[in-house]
Amino acid sequence: MKILELSEKKYYLSSSIEYFKNFLQNRKNFIKKKKFLFLEISNFINNCIDNSKKIFVFCVGNSIITKNIRAKKIFVKEIHDEYKFQYNGNLQYTDDVNYLDLNECDTIVIADVEHQSNPASNLLNISKYMKDDAKIIILSKNIIWMIVLKILKFFFNFSPSKNNFLPSSYLNNLYSSCNLEIVRNEKIIALPIYIPFLTNFLNKFFRLPILNLFCLTNVTILKKITQSSEKSKKLRVSIVIPCKNEEKNIKIFEDEILNNNQSNEYLFGDDKSEDKTNQEIDNLIKKLPNHNIIKYEGPGVCKSENVYKGIDNASGDIIVIYDADLTVSFKDIQLSVNILKNTNADFINCTRMIYPQKENAMKFFNFIGNSFFAILFSLLFKKKITDTLCGTKIFYKKDWHKIKKDISNWGTKDLWGDFDLLIGAYKNNLKITEVPVTYFERKAGSTKMTSLISNGFRMLYIIFLSFYKLRLEK
Repeated sequence: MKILELSEKKYYLSSSIEYFKNFLQNRKNFIKKKKFLFLEISNFINNCIDNSKKIFVFCVGNSIITKNIRAKKIFVKEIHDEYKFQYNGNLQYTDDVNYLDLNECDTIVIADVEHQSNPASNLLNISKYMKDDAKIIILSKNIIWMIVLKILKFFFNFSPSKNNFLPSSYLNNLYSSCNLEIVRNEKIIALPIYIPFLTNFLNKFFRLPILNLFCLTNVTILKKITQSSEKSKKLRVSIVIPCKNEEKNIKIFEDEILNNNQSNEYLFGDDKSEDKTNQEIDNLIKKLPNHNIIKYEGPGVCKSENVYKGIDNASGDIIVIYDADLTVSFKDIQLSVNILKNTNADFINCTRMIYPQKENAMKFFNFIGNSFFAILFSLLFKKKITDTLCGTKIFYKKDWHKIKKDISNWGTKDLWGDFDLLIGAYKNNLKITEVPVTYFERKAGSTKMTSLISNGFRMLYIIFLSFYKLRLEK
């Protein structure tokens, strides 16, 4: 079943049809001359869709952007047969978009929005038939560059003189009206003229905050707002609880588990404790034989490796990472899980910085450090993040396989795992939603977050390296 009317006269603007047919050689020369520009776009897109298997790309004389994309299958719609070059061995050109092809794709790249006769109708149909966890990537131009290019077209015949004028304000309204929202927005290419060494340097330098406002290309990643209600049914929850010298707190879990959903899976990871944590977990399992409580042996290296082993062992569809100090209530956990199930969120980052904290819950310098890193993450993610170090994070197990590929790949090992998970979620275009929780003083024992200065520098290094890898590295 066709879902888009792709006949030339209905899909493309008449001015675009005329140009790409009548000025084939001009356009081919432009592509050859500006090859570096298209390949830079190609490399950046590839970095954003690292785990895609099937991709659909809508092009208009610019299918060269598929050249470096790594995917098992790439479907491409081009405006004219003369532009159908076999840039990639997995490339398949098509003139039709049907339900089955689109529903199999992880990513849809729209690089022809300026040349479509009805982009609103096309985008609405795509969002209707794409699968819930697929992403759409829109390539558009900065409004400043729109004006500059409009002037340049009078002197250099490289593109149709008339095309859609699509400022970001209009596109944002278009996205929401098509049941889509932005999960990530990047800006690339400040200098579209190739000057050895200088072009590469400036294009990277201008990806910095504020300077990126002058970049030519917007790379906007979208996902569905309203999704199928079927996804929330029969989803099993696994709660991973890393433990290190928490014998007194383990005893308290009995009441919490009894008062919660009996279908939950609880994975206690004893990280080579020096007290009786291991024995207390065994006692808990004996007291609650009808509850799914599992003990696994932590590697004894750091909290993050303990957590990652627990996630690997978990059998549930939803992963909840929950610290054994019981500083977050299980009622807040259940609320957060319900938000994940019933919205289009992919990753819940619980935040302790919204509601008033209970007395002595967080030390002063920990509060200052957490606030500082929250500011840096807000700049990195281009969205408000208020708490980076809350141990309570909730996400789908299927997304763990994506995040896991980059664990401790951000310059140095993340001893706690919070940065690994957050940055990994962002890199894989997961929608990160913060949910406020009340932060209580730990029930027993002492905090493991010590050595604030050395840990602070380690975390700062991870943020700087992740910025380089996400924005600057090809």
